[in-house]
Amino acid sequence: MMTQKSNEEIYKSLSEEERNVTVTSVELTDKAFKGKTDYSAIARLNGKVVFREGEYFSTLEGLQLFVFNNGKQITAYNWKIEDGTKNFRILYSTKTDKSGKIFFCLILRGDVPIIVGHTEDIEQETHYELLVHAWDTETGYIWVGDNQDGGLTRIDYLISGNTTGKQNFIENLIAQSYVQKTSEEEEKYE
Repeated sequence: MMTQKSNEEIYKSLSEEERNVTVTSVELTDKAFKGKTDYSAIARLNGKVVFREGEYFSTLEGLQLFVFNNGKQITAYNWKIEDGTKNFRILYSTKTDKSGKIFFCLILRGDVPIIVGHTEDIEQETHYELLVHAWDTETGYIWVGDNQDGGLTRIDYLISGNTTGKQNFIENLIAQSYVQKTSEEEEKYE
């Protein structure tokens, strides 16, 4: 009861723009989980964190998220399967249009939620950049970009061989590369 009430209070405190992104996020996620082509989503389902895209369905092993506002990191979020799903705080969905542009909605739940999105109908005034890195036992997925005209770029990579202990290396490499790149760009403009 208390969680539902606080969620309602949080929703009421959102700006109209944030509410629109939230509603669109749920709509995109529903389409992804119905197996619609050109839609994908990461969410909790039946006690697992899953990635759904068209007919493809995968249980995730981990997820990293970095969000920047005007070049400054405002949050980093890490989750691994060992953490369980009870406190998994991400709802992430995408839609790829006919030209290949990737629109997205991201909600990082918390007392002060972070809600970022860019769709055909929504372009937020505040400029956010993000990196989402998720992986299952065979494939890694990276989305990087911003909530402005460019949308996101997606990179998929294969995981093969004995990967024991190696995924942490990939996580660290991505985190260092992205955070360092963004920090260097920020310094150039100061």
